[in-house]
Amino acid sequence: MNKDQLAAVRIAVAILSGLTCRPGETEKQVARRIESQLKQHGAKPAFKTIVASGPRSAIPHGYATNKKIGPGEIVMVDMGALYRGVRSDITRTYLPPKPTRKQKAIYRIIKEAQRRGIKAVRAGVEARQVDAAAREYIKSQGYGLYFIHTTGHGVGRRIHEAPKLSRRNRHKLKAGQVVTVEPGIYIKGWGGVRIEDMVLVTGTGCRLLTNLPK
Repeated sequence: MNKDQLAAVRIAVAILSGLTCRPGETEKQVARRIESQLKQHGAKPAFKTIVASGPRSAIPHGYATNKKIGPGEIVMVDMGALYRGVRSDITRTYLPPKPTRKQKAIYRIIKEAQRRGIKAVRAGVEARQVDAAAREYIKSQGYGLYFIHTTGHGVGRRIHEAPKLSRRNRHKLKAGQVVTVEPGIYIKGWGGVRIEDMVLVTGTGCRLLTNLPK
């Protein structure tokens, strides 16, 4: 972790803090707005911006299309800043003003799963233990089959670096590493919810870097 990566984090947080996703505009319009703001901050996209609405939010890497955001739809936004050679990575899922019971329930499951995953991060802990903390909670709520990727990954000069927070990775986390914690539920034909934050591993736990409301 260095000051340039911290700046990359702050840029992404600033952009997402003021982001709106309005019914009637296209996913690409939202993505272009994000990328324009990155340029204003002297940064570039850390990766191809993901904006996926409605049923498309069930695609973990749902890159922005010309699809219009519909009333009542979930919108998943995954973006990051590339600043002076280092990257940030954040996902937020936006619910409509009047979410359905199912939308609220799945969002709450992911929010709690992520909280448990973040709580498990600490130097000396195996990467698979962080994955298990999030995954087992989602499984206990009946959605285990719909969590179809790893819980997180390292971020630095590349967007995906070691350590991978996966079910089989026995790598022990080290103080100073920066990792994401990003559980998700993806239901084909309905949509998906993912929340992703970056944390700095410490000897006693971790420090949340992407301090952005969920």
